[in-house]
Amino acid sequence: MNRFLTFSFILLLLFSSCGTYRYPNASGIRESAAQELNSYYTDTTQQWVYRTKLQAFDQHMQGSVTIKALGRNEHRITFVSDFDQVLFDVHLLPNGYELEGATPSLGKRAVAKEMVNIFRTLTAQRFATSAVMFAGQQQYYPVYVQDDCYYVVKERKVERIRQVKGAQEYLEIVYQTWNVKDVPTSIAITHKKYPITIDLALEAKQSSL
Repeated sequence: MNRFLTFSFILLLLFSSCGTYRYPNASGIRESAAQELNSYYTDTTQQWVYRTKLQAFDQHMQGSVTIKALGRNEHRITFVSDFDQVLFDVHLLPNGYELEGATPSLGKRAVAKEMVNIFRTLTAQRFATSAVMFAGQQQYYPVYVQDDCYYVVKERKVERIRQVKGAQEYLEIVYQTWNVKDVPTSIAITHKKYPITIDLALEAKQSSL
């Protein structure tokens, strides 16, 4: 009897952990006309520089992150400390990445993988053909779905990205403010599984906008 109860408990945990994510207050998913999302970092003639505060596990780092668009979903991301030390430098390719340099703590394979995922989600331009349905649609902003990400759109701008894995939120990116050119000027990034947070504040004078 005890073996049966133990086995049943393990099965319950297994099936509950393999559930799918449900967006808050959603009543379902519907098809939608193709929606272009997250076009903030597509102009190859520009580069964006952000004052950056990074908390990753037990490491606290400050400096500047430079985002340079090189092509369709291809970016060079360089995080440099206030003392001109390269903390993290990666070339994001459409189907992979090349790590150009990193400190020992950020260069660890597992940590680098998460950093790449964060910056790719932050910068990648997407096209969604699905949207979340709400029981009271008029009360909510449009939420579009592409692969493992939910994009909240307010006034034609992506305001929030929620990335999910299985039944849990994995990463959240909030574009908090924009300038008159609709360039994000304040961004808050929170990893939901690992203790990683990043705060970005646009340095307009350092950027070529």
